[in-house]
Amino acid sequence: MTTRGLREKSTDNQDGLNKLHKRVQAIEVETHSFGDPMRVRNALADAITEAREFSAPHGNPDHIDGVAGRYREAAAIVDRAQGDLGKVAKDGLPSVWVGTAGAKASEVIKAASYSADQMAQKFQEAVPALRALSEGIREAQSKHDFGVSALDVAASILNNGDFFMPADELRRAKTAILDGVSSMGEAAGHAKAAGIEAQKTLTKLASEARARKVTASGLTDADRLVLADAAAPGGPADLNEILTANELKRSSEFMDKMSAHDKAEFDRLLSAAKSPQERAYLMKALAAGHGLKEIDHFAQQIHGRSPQWLSDRLTPVVIQSTEPGTNYVNYQGAKWDQGPDGTCVASSTVNARAMVDPLYAFRLTTGGHPDDPKYDSPLAFADRLKQEQNRVHAEGGGDPLPDGGMNPYGQQHINDVEVGGHTGGDYAERKLGNAAERQASLVDIERNLDNGVPVPVDVEGGTGRHAMMIVGHEGDRLQVYNPWGTTTWISEDDFVNNRMGYTNNGYYPTAYSVYLPK
Repeated sequence: MTTRGLREKSTDNQDGLNKLHKRVQAIEVETHSFGDPMRVRNALADAITEAREFSAPHGNPDHIDGVAGRYREAAAIVDRAQGDLGKVAKDGLPSVWVGTAGAKASEVIKAASYSADQMAQKFQEAVPALRALSEGIREAQSKHDFGVSALDVAASILNNGDFFMPADELRRAKTAILDGVSSMGEAAGHAKAAGIEAQKTLTKLASEARARKVTASGLTDADRLVLADAAAPGGPADLNEILTANELKRSSEFMDKMSAHDKAEFDRLLSAAKSPQERAYLMKALAAGHGLKEIDHFAQQIHGRSPQWLSDRLTPVVIQSTEPGTNYVNYQGAKWDQGPDGTCVASSTVNARAMVDPLYAFRLTTGGHPDDPKYDSPLAFADRLKQEQNRVHAEGGGDPLPDGGMNPYGQQHINDVEVGGHTGGDYAERKLGNAAERQASLVDIERNLDNGVPVPVDVEGGTGRHAMMIVGHEGDRLQVYNPWGTTTWISEDDFVNNRMGYTNNGYYPTAYSVYLPK
């Protein structure tokens, strides 16, 4: 899927037409002096000429409707294929497929069935998005045509009048111009809104075409399917894929840069893995920038572990659903929270890094000594987490604890180092001074989330300020991690209109800043 060309010049047209509308409104129709009628007539004529320079909203609604129809047909074809694959996955492979070969084939069949099911869903989701875009453009073009007709009426009034036109005729012409410019401005805004909505939906759907992002040489199409679809247990698979789109891309790039010797050794680690989840965590470690020696030791420690064991220690946030409500983030009952100290910035950053770096998560949860109660226990985890939060707080130049706090420069720095250093991006602060700025930021926020890059968010209220992390996006909802040890789904409307308090017991309702990769 592509979103190229959805945002046309209507973005500039709307602003230009709004400014023109204000200038026309300011034209005073006076007849008290000999020159005023001619001056007014010329000003109105100039306004008509300027308005006609604004093009109609671009796009071919009939063509877009045709594309939507083809997506619907494709969904039906893939759905039939998924039924066949699902039957094979359910009934099992022929008895001749035994041992390792049978296990690998079973993984591939299950991944192919799941991918076909997801593909059919994505094609179906694209259809209403394209239909809405088509209807939005059609309505916008109709509004623009109405505006042009109003300008034609105004021009006719000016052209057919006497040399010195009476004030009532000039007022009629001015009213027609205002109607025309207003309608054209509404058309531009309508087209812009339709384009943005389609862009958001199609960009997300494109980011979910995950297997195509695994481009490393040496991996088969079957490998790509299994890696892209491996998910942590505990919630819907499509909400808990282990490898994000960004990680699929980065791990492939790192593989292609390996020497022949290192590539062979990494391939051996992947082949020896006992489950798709184990294999995916090795790729995730590579995407986070770890070297082969570290990954080899990590592979030995997690080898043969169950998917649930891996998820408990390597995936801090498992999504049960996207329904409103608060979920607690914990390890063996110990919460991933900041405790009583003012380390909200550092604590959010530590959790975000654990989400993108499985070796880091492993060190926090097990101390690098899985199954040893001295290290792998709730108390030991809580102690390590607190030490790590304090370390990051100090590196960000945080204020003395327990009150704490951190300035924007420090917050940007620790996100660059702790998160950006493992996702490939440097963060920059974007101020959110009002609802319009929060609304405008959503496209970039959601694009990063869809690619698997967490977005820090600062919130404020009557009791002060707080730092959290936006870690997920689904439909019109955002998942927010609060370093009090919870995650909460909120709507885009909540984010825009000062209802962030759903994530923090109502203390800090307003998002005033986010940090986005440059």
